[in-house]
Amino acid sequence: MKVRLGPGVGVALALASALLLGATPAAGQSAAGPGDFYGQVAIEGNRDLYLECHGSGAPTVVFVSGLRSRGDIWDSSVEGPDTGVLPRVAPYTRACLYDRPGTLAHYPTVSRSDPVSMPRSTGDAAVELHELLAAAGVPGPYLFVGASTGGLIARGYASFFPAEVSGLVLVDAISEAVRGLMKPAQFARYNLRYLQSPSADAAQYEDLEAIDFYRSFAEMKPRRRYPRKLRSVVISAEYGFGTPGGVSKRFAGIVNRTWKRAQRYLVSLRPRTKHVIAYGSGHQIHVNEPGLVARYVLGLVTRLRGG
Repeated sequence: MKVRLGPGVGVALALASALLLGATPAAGQSAAGPGDFYGQVAIEGNRDLYLECHGSGAPTVVFVSGLRSRGDIWDSSVEGPDTGVLPRVAPYTRACLYDRPGTLAHYPTVSRSDPVSMPRSTGDAAVELHELLAAAGVPGPYLFVGASTGGLIARGYASFFPAEVSGLVLVDAISEAVRGLMKPAQFARYNLRYLQSPSADAAQYEDLEAIDFYRSFAEMKPRRRYPRKLRSVVISAEYGFGTPGGVSKRFAGIVNRTWKRAQRYLVSLRPRTKHVIAYGSGHQIHVNEPGLVARYVLGLVTRLRGG
């Protein structure tokens, strides 16, 4: 099912909040209970990951950011601080965000989680997220909201731990279909110019996140179909990507056409998946149209509650 929405905010911004919200939680404090929680949580390997949770109720909504983006990108939008998707969802159910290692808002505002060896796969990130939620005692079932690369991490989590996941909202998410729909040389160029070429600002961060998409897609391919009872929504941008340096307009057109086909692939993975087109938005839908994303997240929350 495809839902068409009217024009919205038409500007794509590389925006992330620079809010520094917390410190290490007090002894005995847990993310499992209602109310606000923010701080570092110890996981296996003697590492700490930053986690932030608000609100109460089930299912727990877990926000997973895109490549190299810190978790607090879900707090803000083009409308300003505290206008993002998470503040719109938390009044109605438990909602959490976290920082993956190597992510950042705007350098030098970098990840509040301990660094890890790079590159790694989205499967590695999914297992790490599982360790975090377990260590913090965050109750399931989970509804994951994943943007771009975060969508691939969320799908990996649902494949590895299907009993813990009841819903997915994929926000212009990348998938293994991008590679499958391109010739090998085309995907190699796309990977180099679009995925492995951070901005000069981000490149200053020596622990910057780097994802091996060849390995990530190979991990996902055998598990590409969702668990049977999982409910899903795919939200896709109307506008494509710009043309980065070293890329011709012709190749940029190939990338954008491939991306749209890959969005339809995500819809095809499960019957009755709702497909929403975010008219007026580019890739950063959760930043440009937070109300739209929140609407479908809360709609899925209602469905999962039996409403």
